[in-house]
This record gives sequence, structure tokens and C-alpha cells, in this order.
Amino acid sequence: MTSIWGEPPRYSWGTNVHPFRLGERAGELFAQSRVSALSGSTITELQAALREQLKRPDSPTPELTELLKRVGVEAREKKINPEELIVFFKQMWNSLGDSARPQNAELHERTRQTLVTLCIRAYYAE
Repeated sequence: MTSIWGEPPRYSWGTNVHPFRLGERAGELFAQSRVSALSGSTITELQAALREQLKRPDSPTPELTELLKRVGVEAREKKINPEELIVFFKQMWNSLGDSARPQNAELHERTRQTLVTLCIRAYYAE
């Protein structure tokens, strides 16, 4: 295997992991490690709430805000690292169908950032 410059691939600083071989699967593999410990009902509720959120992207829905609090508590109780939870959350948000996404990409991204912030706050809330 050679790089696009015809040279053998270089590996990340001192690791045996080639960044181009992992590609998009890196986040997927990372997120699957322990986030699957979230209950099936929580994951189902979160998917439904995110779909509903896409219909009203101006601000987080009260239902999703409350659900994120429960997700944060459950993740803490199950010893899921916050980084794993955030990667999982972003993957779930990004997996929603393109047809469900608002036409305004900037608004979509701003909404995602707001929801990630809520998720982080919920995780660290007492």
C-alpha cells in the first residue's frame, strides 16, 4: 500500500494505527465501546426526540432537554465516559435522514452544538 504521493503510509506519532485506514469507522468503533450500555428504551426515546427536534430547530424542545438530563444520569451511573457519550450523540444526530434536516445548514449545526452542550451539562450535573 502506498500513499497518494507514492510513499509507504506513515503512521500516527508512535502508534500502530494508520489514520486513513480507520477513516470514519474510528468514531463508530469508539462510540460502540460502552455507550451500548445505555438502555434500549433510552436510545429509542433519544432517536424519536431528535427527529422531533429537527422539525423545530430554533431551540431545544423541552422534551429533549429533559431526556438529555436522564441520558446524562444514566451514562454517569453506567460509567460511560463523557467523550463516548458525545461521539455517540453526534453520530445519532448525524444519522438522521437528510430529508429530515432543515435546509439551513448553519441552523442545523448551531442546533447540534447547543444539544451537545446540553448533553455535556447534563452529564456533569449533580
